[in-house]
Amino acid sequence: MILTAALVAWIGCTALGSFEAWQQAFESARPYLRGWRTLLYGALFALWWNLLRRYRHRPQDRLRVQRIGALGFVLFTCVELTRL
Repeated sequence: MILTAALVAWIGCTALGSFEAWQQAFESARPYLRGWRTLLYGALFALWWNLLRRYRHRPQDRLRVQRIGALGFVLFTCVELTRL
């Protein structure tokens, strides 16, 4: 993840000429990135909810889907808390 972030920063600096120009371009795109992130999390939640409803009558599989959802929620929380 860190290597990918460094690669993206390097490509951005190379394309725009300086780190300050890349950072300014990134800051101007922040609201759009927030919207895409919201759509992604919403789609993942909708898929999880659909799976939960689908396995309503199969307790073993429903419990597995609930555990996956709990793990996903913990990962989501960790990712968003590191952005503070």
